[in-house]
Amino acid sequence: MEARFRQIRSLFGKRGVQFEVPPYQRGYEWERKHIEDLWLDLQRIDDQVDQHFLGSIILLEKESGSLFEIVDGQQRMVTISIIMMAIRDAPNVGDSEDMRIDDILNSYPANEPVRRLHLSDETADESFEHLWNGDVDEAEGRIREAYEFYSDRVSELSENELHRLMDNVVKYLRVVETVSRDASLAYTVFQSQNDRGKEVSPQILAKARIHGAAEDLDNEADRQQVIGRWDHIYRLLEDNLGGPRFQSDLRVRRPMTQILINSDSPTPTQIDKGALYRNFEEVLNSYDSVVEFVEWFQDQVDIYLEISSNSYDISGRDIPDDAIRHLQYLNSASTHSEVLSLAIYNSVDEDILLKEYFRLASILGVRMEMGGTSSANTRDAIYNTAREIRETDDPNDIRGVLRAAIDSRTPTDAEIIEHLKANQLNIRGSWRFRTLLKLVSIEEERRGPLRMELGNLDIEHIAPRNTFGNSKYARWRRNLSDEEFDERKDKLGNLTLLLPNDHSSLDETSFDDKKNTYRNSDVKIAEEVADYDEWTDDQIEERTERLAQELIERWSI
Repeated sequence: MEARFRQIRSLFGKRGVQFEVPPYQRGYEWERKHIEDLWLDLQRIDDQVDQHFLGSIILLEKESGSLFEIVDGQQRMVTISIIMMAIRDAPNVGDSEDMRIDDILNSYPANEPVRRLHLSDETADESFEHLWNGDVDEAEGRIREAYEFYSDRVSELSENELHRLMDNVVKYLRVVETVSRDASLAYTVFQSQNDRGKEVSPQILAKARIHGAAEDLDNEADRQQVIGRWDHIYRLLEDNLGGPRFQSDLRVRRPMTQILINSDSPTPTQIDKGALYRNFEEVLNSYDSVVEFVEWFQDQVDIYLEISSNSYDISGRDIPDDAIRHLQYLNSASTHSEVLSLAIYNSVDEDILLKEYFRLASILGVRMEMGGTSSANTRDAIYNTAREIRETDDPNDIRGVLRAAIDSRTPTDAEIIEHLKANQLNIRGSWRFRTLLKLVSIEEERRGPLRMELGNLDIEHIAPRNTFGNSKYARWRRNLSDEEFDERKDKLGNLTLLLPNDHSSLDETSFDDKKNTYRNSDVKIAEEVADYDEWTDDQIEERTERLAQELIERWSI
């Protein structure tokens, strides 16, 4: 491993050397702000500073002395090349064959010049090739945008100013160049940037590590299988996870973290973003080969996608139907629930135990959510319980672990009831399904074994949310207080469930008009509302407390 303080000319200008961006890295993504900032930094040289430090460039030597993979620094190296092409094409540049330009843009593995830098994204690489050849009109995308920005700036410069700018780029821009011949060591150095505040995507590091390990395999079929499987894993996670539970930057990282935690290797109870790559490396090294590791990881991803959900949608192909419902409840309670359900799934072979343990896990999660436990405390309880399950040798002992967690980590019945009485529920937005599942749990407790189709249910406000904002609801206002209703309209007591056809045909003019639909509903939680003679603030409070008590009975052991 070598690390040196370099001029840009020394970084690029080795005869015969070429650089390539590996396929696991993202494309060229610098936006206007980034290219403007670099331009301003170049202008400060001479006027305000003697030189400018551009950051770290990490290279992996692929072919001795001739081909280097850019582990970190793609965006800066591509942009510097674009600046030099803009200078080359400037009207006042004079000698466009200036060696300073040639050193950055061209390599000479033989006698003819070839492009020194190659991008992994085909479209961006094609545009870069067009610029290198001088065919500016054929370039497109962000490569073209960066070129046009710098071209506009350098076109206003005199020949002397252009030559001073070239010196600023090749002599007075400095980097720390780190070169490694060991892929694992190069990625570890890259990860260390994260510890110093540099934003690094650990899943990109992991992908790089897998690709690097695959390249070291002697068997070409194994090499292609490893790379193909790992890319397939990424596509599976990115295509199947989403919604409020998996924001775009978490669709790969969170499953990867939770799968590593559930490996046979010693891992922390939780793995944060900064520690993800280090733990990935340790688990990978615990396998005899990268082939075995990828096979294991693929199997865990398949399980993960069966037990996870974007809202309340569970695949669960190999899981009993009743257990699927428990997973829906558990997932609604926390975005981290899969680490617990994966620990259970990996520890239990019998369906009857799987169903029981998923039920207990759902009680753990739902009680914390209903009682207003913070998301951080809920997360910690779930990860700690998952750790205790992994440390349990006898699957029958998991029952005791889950029961103890419910007793010690969830709010009391009284605390849950007070929280439900005091707070309105999520009705709109991405977390609406939590409220739907609370109401469904009451409905299914009343119905017994008959399960409801979640997609065929609407949340219905008994007194319309806009009671005091629309003249057609005047009859409702006789029994409701404007100020008090605003604090009650989304409370548990003012909510019920309806089938979509009933919901769309409701006459909402008055409570009496609505009661006809409620009375004939196939939903028990709606049918019982028809027993009320009128709908008042007191009725909302009374029904809130009564339904809260039903939820306590449903979510207790």
